[in-house]
Amino acid sequence: MKITKKANGNYTTRIKVKVDGEWKERRLTDSDEDNLLYRVAKLRKAYKNNDIAAKEKKWRMGEFYTLVIDTFKTDKVSDSTIDLYRLAYEQFIDYFGDIFISSIDRIKYQQFINHLGKDYSLSTVDTRHRKMRALFNFAVDLKYIKENPAKGAVMAGVDVSKDKVMFMESDKVDLLLIELRKEYSVVNAVMMLAVMAGLRFEEIVALTKKDIDFKNRIVHVTRAYDYKYTHTFVDTKTKKPRKVFLDSKTNDYFKKYVKWHDHYSKGTANKHEFLFNLKGKSNPVTNGTVNNAIKAMCKLIESDEITIHRLRHTHTGLCVEAGMDIIYVSERLGHENINTTLKYYSHLSKQLRANNQAKVDEFFAV
Repeated sequence: MKITKKANGNYTTRIKVKVDGEWKERRLTDSDEDNLLYRVAKLRKAYKNNDIAAKEKKWRMGEFYTLVIDTFKTDKVSDSTIDLYRLAYEQFIDYFGDIFISSIDRIKYQQFINHLGKDYSLSTVDTRHRKMRALFNFAVDLKYIKENPAKGAVMAGVDVSKDKVMFMESDKVDLLLIELRKEYSVVNAVMMLAVMAGLRFEEIVALTKKDIDFKNRIVHVTRAYDYKYTHTFVDTKTKKPRKVFLDSKTNDYFKKYVKWHDHYSKGTANKHEFLFNLKGKSNPVTNGTVNNAIKAMCKLIESDEITIHRLRHTHTGLCVEAGMDIIYVSERLGHENINTTLKYYSHLSKQLRANNQAKVDEFFAV
């Protein structure tokens, strides 16, 4: 058995297992080589006595989880999806231990959900539940258990979504822009492009000089950068390129920023010609570094704390305040459909609400 170390640091191997009398190849990947060897041994054991024997045995959650992930998920879904399954599984094991999956009924599972709700938000508990429910669905389909114990579970946890700040208010945006224009820096430029063009962080850090047409004031968004896992270029979220028009002031800002960055990053290995890499770094600036800078900026201008993604939401609000129609805003943001744009309208800024209320007074006053 040959184990190969991938560019992202993970280890991978291929093994053959017998399924319904036929030899089939399975590929396994793990961040730890010893854990990979353990998973290989567990998978071989699971298939050793063929599928019929596997159905007759009593499965513990640990080996069942490994079987499902290695067979149905690895190399078929994104690394982030695998992470979500892992987090759900680990919290399940922390609560129950490595028990037999057939021993979980709806009461025990609901007690698990209630337990999670004591420490996690409603959305986090729901995410964990969805992954566990999917795992149990596999067990039902494979006839390892008769019923899914996660079916009909009632979610627990605090709904914190209503307390999250979705936008930076317009008056604070004005203060933010004043601060960003005081000096050029990589993190300032990332913030500027997020709030003034509405690009996703992974789209921003994938940009090079060739992607900005200063003459026509167009940013060509053709790809994204996977900053979490592979550290390589990937497709945009919708897998579609788009053109984002820049206002003249922002266009001028980035003309000067590019000149500044050329001088700032001189001597730095930058084969991809990234526009948003720090001096001495070949890869783009990290999401954490930018969010730390935003946190400090919010404190400086006395604004509620937000993230780089919330600056993208802020751009949505600014577009609507400016009177842009929703179809244009949706295309500008790169949303797959207009419903994605519409859901942000429930979080519109105070200024926009005030503008709409003024229009009601003006139109209906007699």
